[in-house]
Amino acid sequence: MINKKTTNKFDLMYKTDKGMTADNDHGFRKEGLEFLKKRYSKTTDDFIKDTYPKKDQANMRVKISRLINKPKDAPGYFGALELARDLAKYFNKHLVNGDYHIHPNYFLGKAAYIPVVGTSYGNAQIRLFKRTEVKTMAVPSRYVGYHGISSQNALSRGMIRLYKPRNFVYPGADNRFGIAQDKKSKIIWVGGIEPKSNGNYDILDKSASTGKTIAILAEDIQLSWSSRIEQASFPTYWDY
Repeated sequence: MINKKTTNKFDLMYKTDKGMTADNDHGFRKEGLEFLKKRYSKTTDDFIKDTYPKKDQANMRVKISRLINKPKDAPGYFGALELARDLAKYFNKHLVNGDYHIHPNYFLGKAAYIPVVGTSYGNAQIRLFKRTEVKTMAVPSRYVGYHGISSQNALSRGMIRLYKPRNFVYPGADNRFGIAQDKKSKIIWVGGIEPKSNGNYDILDKSASTGKTIAILAEDIQLSWSSRIEQASFPTYWDY
């Protein structure tokens, strides 16, 4: 069952072309470096002056610029791992307030970015964000194309739940924890999605400990779309 009006609005507001970082084929995550420079008020030149002998600094400026700013289809350059090791060593000297130790792998490999498009409340209903409220967060690359929902529930405040946006009722979400939209009221629910013999659905509040039903949140409703929650975590500032 497709609700075109809702689907079009959802795509218009939250469709993103930032699923994968532009640097994902380079072997070096430029945005990871930019994040650390901003967090610790450092520049690339600060790093170069602190790390390399004066006689090598001009050459290193050129090498680093070529490595982190090369065109997407350019051939690979040797040195990404060496640069990552030097950067990790440098920024680890500036950690504050219990910051995580920075591993060289932080600067390497693929990075996926998804929009956090709404938040859930204690009544199990989801409010979609306005475009200006949408945040982008980093996730493992296998979740490229997913969306995130934050939580205002007292027991899970700060948690981000990941799901794949869909415009149809997804059978894989049946009898699973997920999100679904009531076709009539347009309310988006988070909870157990239970199919009924008449083709309608109940949305259930399930105990995380026992799996037993605590309450029926919405009863005998038609859905516009549904999707399974496939991952949930409590991200830190590193992920935004």
